[in-house]
Amino acid sequence: MVAVIATAPSLPSCDGDGYGNGYGDGYGNGDGNGYGNGNGNGDGNGDGNGDGYGYGDGNGNGDGYGYGNGYGYGSYWFATIAWFAAKWPQAQRERMATVQKAGAKIAFWRSRNNGGPANGGGDIKAAAPGVVHVSPGPLQLCGAGTLHATLIPPRWSGERWWIVALFGEVIGDDEKLGCLKREIIGECL
Repeated sequence: MVAVIATAPSLPSCDGDGYGNGYGDGYGNGDGNGYGNGNGNGDGNGDGNGDGYGYGDGNGNGDGYGYGNGYGYGSYWFATIAWFAAKWPQAQRERMATVQKAGAKIAFWRSRNNGGPANGGGDIKAAAPGVVHVSPGPLQLCGAGTLHATLIPPRWSGERWWIVALFGEVIGDDEKLGCLKREIIGECL
């Protein structure tokens, strides 16, 4: 007997195009961290929509500073008086110590270049160490007849700065002081 072997017919090769449909869903979990507003977690579908929550912690601190009292410069400028006085001749330093022991209030006064008043003040003797100004009064802050001084010299005009002693009753505040007797102790600027 003869065996017969059958073979599959060969198929011709061909090219073609095709298409297909597909659908997919997705989901995801995620979390994230944010500066200042904290963490967030969310669930979402393939579209990227999601629900989430967030929480955050925050803290902070700060510092502040100010100058002096009243208008903010008084104690600073008052503290400079000793520094200026240390540069004076011995006689002026001794006079400063004497008027302080006598209870005089120490402050600043500003003048024009010629030593005359720069902020009003009438006709008085030009400032120089040892000059004493006396007024009959009445003692009224901003009034004619009152001699003035300050613990905040930058608030006033004048090319020259003096350290003065105020005697007797002194009225006003760090910005503007008034008295009826003022002695020029020494120049500082």
